[in-house]
Formats: sequence, C-alpha cells, structure tokens
Amino acid sequence: MNGVIQQAKRIICEELSGAGYSVKRVLLFGSRARGNADSHSDWDFFVITDRDVPLSQWRKVSTRMRRRFVQAGFRGDVFFQSEASVAQRKNNPGYLTYYATKEGVEI
Repeated sequence: MNGVIQQAKRIICEELSGAGYSVKRVLLFGSRARGNADSHSDWDFFVITDRDVPLSQWRKVSTRMRRRFVQAGFRGDVFFQSEASVAQRKNNPGYLTYYATKEGVEI
C-alpha cells in the first residue's frame, strides 16, 4: 500500500507542477483511508492546490495522472481544489470537500 501511495503522490505532484500549479496537500480518502477497501477498490486522492485549475486544464492533467496510475498498476481518481475553495467548502456536507477533509489522511 505505501508503495502505491508514494507513486501516486509523486505522479500527482509531477503533473500539477508541470502544469504550473503548486501542490499544498494531498489527501487519501474513501475506502482506502477508512480501511474498508476490497480488491476492487480504487484509490481516491484529494489535492489542494495554490489556485484554481480551470476545467479544461483539469481534464488534461487528471487524464495524464490516471493514465500514469494505470501504467504503475493501480486505479485512482484525483480531485483538486484551491486552498480558497477548500476554505469555503470544508464545512458544508453538500461538497465532496467536506468528506475528503474530514476522513482524508494526508500523504
């Protein structure tokens, strides 16, 4: 498990840095963070960035990340939000941000 986490964090940081963004925090959340994952579970990562990533750029970067995850032998989903968005949404259960920051484990 730790090998996957280290690989995923490296890929996430490389791709976002290459696109001109600074990664502030990476959280593992979902079943892998809760400890109830099974053999079909993917890896869920919530990334806090220095600023908003426009949707068109998000699609490109997240697609590259997911391809690299598969090449490394695992499946994962990556969600990113800026520090400002996280600050606004982290206490509202209507947003994924709420759950990712409550149950997420920083990696």
